[in-house]
Amino acid sequence: MSKRARETDEEKGQGASKRHVDMRNQEDDAERETPADAGSRRTCRLVAVVVATTVLVIGLSLCLVLYAAPEVDQTSKTSEMQLKERLQQCQKEHRDLSLMLRTVAQDSRCRLCPDGWLWWRSRCYFFSVGLQEDRQWNESAEFCRKHNSSLAVIKDSAEMEFIQGVMREFPQFPFLWVGLTDTEQEGQWLWWDGTDIQHYMQLTVEWDADHRDCADLRGGGSLFAASCEAYGPWACQRDS
Repeated sequence: MSKRARETDEEKGQGASKRHVDMRNQEDDAERETPADAGSRRTCRLVAVVVATTVLVIGLSLCLVLYAAPEVDQTSKTSEMQLKERLQQCQKEHRDLSLMLRTVAQDSRCRLCPDGWLWWRSRCYFFSVGLQEDRQWNESAEFCRKHNSSLAVIKDSAEMEFIQGVMREFPQFPFLWVGLTDTEQEGQWLWWDGTDIQHYMQLTVEWDADHRDCADLRGGGSLFAASCEAYGPWACQRDS
């Protein structure tokens, strides 16, 4: 077992209680889902999206009221009391809609991501630490495939920072497998979606060598080449 795998094994289990989930139950639930359940889920998600959009519109309206208030007062001589009443009404509507959104989101049928997955910017992410045993790169990729996802493809600095933030919360994994490999042609690193490593961001892979064909992500947004046979944690990614 490699040094990187042993370091992870020694620290495994710390923080696991924060995100414990039974993935087998999740798979069983998915198999038992009926067309009616799927339709209900889609409808509920649609409602959540509509409510969320409305909340954003109301929030924008509040901003317009705040910024436009002085101008309105100058042009139409609207009293300060009337402006305050309008603002209070908008704030009340915003609170009501926010409460409605939270209520809808609590329905299990409305979850944007499966249990154990994190939602961020219209995508769902699964981080294996504390939930699954470490796996080789190919095994990690297969796990993601079985859950309708892929190993993470990092497309911009915001996504990189999101993933790095999760890694900082769980210091027991200083690295994790991502969807980057040069198995097809040595030295040509490709993301899981077939794009070149620098297609989305200016990134490079350190420690590249003939026997290191899979990449892991470490602190500071750095990528390192490693043996695909080594064991480690990983990150899956899918659309919500």
